[in-house]
Amino acid sequence: MAVTENEMKDKKTSPDNQDLELGNITVSKDVVAIIVAMEATKIKGIVGLTAGRKGMSAPILDKNNLTKGVEVVMNQNQKEVAITISLVADYTVGIYQTARETQKNVKKAVETMTGLKVTKVDVNVLDVKFKEDLEKEEAKEEVQVEEKEKPDTQKNKE
Repeated sequence: MAVTENEMKDKKTSPDNQDLELGNITVSKDVVAIIVAMEATKIKGIVGLTAGRKGMSAPILDKNNLTKGVEVVMNQNQKEVAITISLVADYTVGIYQTARETQKNVKKAVETMTGLKVTKVDVNVLDVKFKEDLEKEEAKEEVQVEEKEKPDTQKNKE
């Protein structure tokens, strides 16, 4: 069976065949996890990501270990990913709508930025925070930062 000129053009311009012509492009799971974490935390109603487990206390992760709340599973040909996000939601927002928005935004960002196909985005809301809790945590963090910035008076006396 003969291949037409149009079929040859289609084969040459499809993403899979471009890899063969120019070389391979791979995106690590860590890069995908960073994209996921950054996109998820942009969404109103997401307090933060958490590495906690269902039914356990869910501490919010800081920017240094943000991706611990994200699991990325890549298929063998490294063209598709499945994503799981564990997060803490703001109690004052609709949790379902926030989780749905997270799924849509994360899927779009990963596919656009990496060229990978996202097969699913599972969102686990492991905890909710109330406004008062958030204010207390912020105040506690401010005190800890102030204490770290103070010179150690014991060392200065010696």
